[in-house]
Amino acid sequence: MEYTAELDCVIALSVHAKENNYACPDLTEENLLTIKGGRHPLQEMYVTPFVANDTHVEKEKSRMKILTGPNASGKSVYLKQVGLIVFLAHIGSYVPAESATIGITDRIFTRIHTRETVSVGLSTFMIDLNQVASAVQFAGERSLILIDEFGKGTATVDGLSLLTACLKHWLSAGNRCPKVLVSTHFHSIIQQKLLPLTPLLRFQTMETMQNGDELVFLYQLVDGYTNTSYACHIAALAGISSDLVQRGHEILDLIRNNKPIKRKDSKENEEEMKR
Repeated sequence: MEYTAELDCVIALSVHAKENNYACPDLTEENLLTIKGGRHPLQEMYVTPFVANDTHVEKEKSRMKILTGPNASGKSVYLKQVGLIVFLAHIGSYVPAESATIGITDRIFTRIHTRETVSVGLSTFMIDLNQVASAVQFAGERSLILIDEFGKGTATVDGLSLLTACLKHWLSAGNRCPKVLVSTHFHSIIQQKLLPLTPLLRFQTMETMQNGDELVFLYQLVDGYTNTSYACHIAALAGISSDLVQRGHEILDLIRNNKPIKRKDSKENEEEMKR
């Protein structure tokens, strides 16, 4: 039965790879990661057309990538697809990409999904911390670390500080730094230059286009960074009423200009005050 199940899995991988134009990856002893036209094996089955993205991690350059961009712009999907491509290559499968050269990877660490359960008696943030702690303690130069918005479960300053400390820890290893891909909305990391300037670090963002008041997602990974998460635009797309979105814009402008936020009374409140 065990051999039958294994054969079934191998045949399934083979058929799926052939039907979806997968490529045979090159595994190498060199400590690098090069993926051309990488795709998410599940997401591409439900999204047409799926926008493919490249990944380049060299031995002495771009060991750490920090991704910024709006919610729903494709950052999480990108992190997952890189992890899945590396994993598939190591189990002997073809991969969803035009081509891939993948250095032997000893471990894959992730902080993407928070596995909440009442049985362990841990808060959401504590679970996140445990996941990152494992990467800090055990990741080596041949490890892959994927971190999606770590630090959002606590105060902004605390989350920013912890994330920055972890990133500095890995960068301090120099050319022995693990392969690290991070998505974050902590733009202060860039604005306040909290990380050292080094060829090991590369900033990238998911490209968007402003079409009047509409935000268009292009889902294409490009070099650079963004200073805003476009939260109000995302709220509108999620169906939040235009009045609330407009009020959000107003409060955001007040905060950016260091002005006090005053209560905006409705007409009903004004009439009640007159009485």
